[in-house]
Parts: sequence; C-alpha cells; structure tokens
Amino acid sequence: MCIRNKGFTLLELLVVLGIVVTLIAIGIPSMATIISNARLSGGVTNLSGLLQNCRMMAIKENKTKSTHFTVMSNGPVAYVKSASDSSSLLPTDAQAQLGAPLTKVTIPTGLGAPPEITPTELSFTAVTGDPSFNSRGLPCEYSGGICTSKGFVYYFKDTRPLGASRWAAVSISPAGRIKRWFWTGSNWN
Repeated sequence: MCIRNKGFTLLELLVVLGIVVTLIAIGIPSMATIISNARLSGGVTNLSGLLQNCRMMAIKENKTKSTHFTVMSNGPVAYVKSASDSSSLLPTDAQAQLGAPLTKVTIPTGLGAPPEITPTELSFTAVTGDPSFNSRGLPCEYSGGICTSKGFVYYFKDTRPLGASRWAAVSISPAGRIKRWFWTGSNWN
C-alpha cells in the first residue's frame, strides 16, 4: 500500500512565489503612475473649485475677493480672503489643499518642462499674480483698491517617485471661465 503525502512540493511553491513577485514588480510602477495622475488631477480640480467659490463669494457678498497661495507642511494651499485683507491663512478661510507632490510655479522650467500656454491657446494674455473677483464675478488684478480686468494662468508640476513629472495648469479668462489644462508630452489640452 502506497501512502502519498498531501500538499505542495517546494518547487511548486517557488514557482507560485516567482509568479506573484513578477506580477507585483509589474503592477507597482503602474499603480504609482495612476496614483500620481489622480493627485495631480485632484489638486487642480480643488483649485478650480476654490476659484469658483471665490467668484461666488464675491457676488454674494458684493465685494472683491482674492485667492492667495501659500505652502504648508503638507503642500501648497489656496485660500480666499477679502481683497483688502492681507493677513495670512486662518482656519476660518475658505481653502483648498492642492497636494504635497504638487509644486506651483510661475513658468514651467527644468528638464522635461513644457512650454508656457500661449496667448493664442488661451485667447488672452495671462498674468500670474493672485486672482481676485469683483462684485460682478469677473476676474481682476487687485491693487490699492483698484481691480483691473485680467486673465490668469497657474502652472503645477508633480514630483513623482517613479518616472517623469507631469504638468498641469489652471487658467481664468477675463470673462471668468476657469479651465484645467494637462500637458500630454506634446501639447496642452
């Protein structure tokens, strides 16, 4: 009578372990890219929403409101204040976290940086200061009580642990249209 032991041989376990390790090695870079893309998209979406909220607050309160940018320990933050209020961020201010891997830059520079979005693509010449919205909800550049009609653009770079960094931008047209842009490697769309 022959008795067989039930179970797996060491060779079978090593083959399964090799397959699992290979699948993990293939999946981790893909997951890191997916997570980084989601953070970039989420950051610029948060900013777009805050800009829209700033615009609505200006109309509702019938006064000029400004969005400001600062960097905190967990990354860049945008927040809303009355245009004449120059104090720093308070917990009661409307604010949006843009995400730690994102860096706000004035002009894209460095290795792999895209060109600026052209005035032709934007349909206006953009400035990069803090955007304000007047009581009619139109974007303007606030200075000394005067709010001059302008369009704005902001660039963001995400620093990725794996692979090349990606770029995004948010623009505000002089008519108040807020648009998100993503660099595809060859053009902004």
